[in-house]
Amino acid sequence: MKVIKNYLYNLSYQILTIILPIITVPYVTRIFTSEDLGNYGFYNSIVSYFSLFAMLGIGIYGTKQIAAARDVSSTFWNIYVIQVAASILALLVYIIVIYSIPQMSGIIPLILSITLFSKMIDISWLFTGKEDFKKITLRNTMVKVAGVISIFTFIKSSEDLYLYIFLIVIFDFLGQFVMWIPAKKFIKHPSFDTKIIKKNLYPIVLLFLPQVAISLYVVLDRTLLGLLGSYSDVGIYEQGQKLTSILLTVVSSLGAVMLPRVANLLSERKEKEAQNMVRFSFILYNLIIFPMIFGLIAINEVFVKLFLGQNFQDVKYVLYIIVFNIMFIGWTNILGYQVLVVRNKNKEFMLSTTIPAFVSVAVNIAVIPFFGYIGASITAVIVELLAFTIQWYYCRNIINKNLLFNKDLAKIICSSLVMFGTVMLCKMTLGLDGIIGLIIYLAVGGISYLGIIFLLKTVNIREMKGMLK
Repeated sequence: MKVIKNYLYNLSYQILTIILPIITVPYVTRIFTSEDLGNYGFYNSIVSYFSLFAMLGIGIYGTKQIAAARDVSSTFWNIYVIQVAASILALLVYIIVIYSIPQMSGIIPLILSITLFSKMIDISWLFTGKEDFKKITLRNTMVKVAGVISIFTFIKSSEDLYLYIFLIVIFDFLGQFVMWIPAKKFIKHPSFDTKIIKKNLYPIVLLFLPQVAISLYVVLDRTLLGLLGSYSDVGIYEQGQKLTSILLTVVSSLGAVMLPRVANLLSERKEKEAQNMVRFSFILYNLIIFPMIFGLIAINEVFVKLFLGQNFQDVKYVLYIIVFNIMFIGWTNILGYQVLVVRNKNKEFMLSTTIPAFVSVAVNIAVIPFFGYIGASITAVIVELLAFTIQWYYCRNIINKNLLFNKDLAKIICSSLVMFGTVMLCKMTLGLDGIIGLIIYLAVGGISYLGIIFLLKTVNIREMKGMLK
């Protein structure tokens, strides 16, 4: 039951990351304009490319290697030295860029350089590989809460934009820094082996390429919106993506737990048990994903009106579209990491991300000048669908299609649609807005969904427990 325990630890932290933005975003969007936050979002999208290079593919590769390692300390140092070298190089190039390109010479790009220092000391992959989620959860919780308190304490007007950005990046840095204290349990004094470092470099770079590709269709849309559209478009789109990512944290928390577990099982040649883990992931994902999608569609307008304030009402149009990414990202999270990466299918994983990336760039350049954030939203969904399709093609001979497309999926979708209909009927009957309306709709939706789930006997608790043994 270690998987469940780790999932609950990670989920509790991810729930916190959901709750805290729910507290801060309404406050922030009433202080800053869409142009203010779009300005930050634009430059943050640019620094994201440098952050990506700083980490290469170490997050995934490091987790997998630590999970299967006998000598954890040696394995750690021979991977981490690559991370430090890449981070220093990324920081140097970034400094050259912000001092040589006039558009990058402002205060915001300079503040965001702290992000690269955060990446340099990011060793979360060590704890993920060791399946030690308790320490990650407790220490990051304290830092996150402190960060939120600081925002409410110091951010009072639109003139505090620079301070707001500084608080975000400095608390992210502190969150990474404090993880070095419990790391002493696993790592000893630095020791390096040149041959092992060189051996690690190739698979890390190979995993880096898909991360670049993913970044192209996850972050580049905001960059192109800033270049081809306006900062206001970036702000609207950014908030829509942020709200979707809040929901996705629940999904990604399971993926973080499952990757080292499946990697460990395969290292012990337990193929059947690894397949069971994949099946368990699909069932649990789908139970969460579909009520999220149809629930958000049902309460979208009420939620945006209450949550974001008057300046960001157009976010509802973004949400109606990109909410479907929750489904595709959830599925690719399983197929990409729990099926392809753990079996060293790095080439296939790379193609499943690079092809959609090129499609994303081409389509965004074509549609953003005419349709702005709406065009970027539609493109985002198309690209994630394409990524899922390619990964499913490569996984067809590794896993049984019935692991995903089965009667349980049909029951879950049916239950979610009943929930959607019930909430919409409730909205038309009561016509409530505000926090009271939102609470009632969420309660009605939750009760109706769980009721149909149990009525259709969708979940077999005993069977799911058996998958984890």
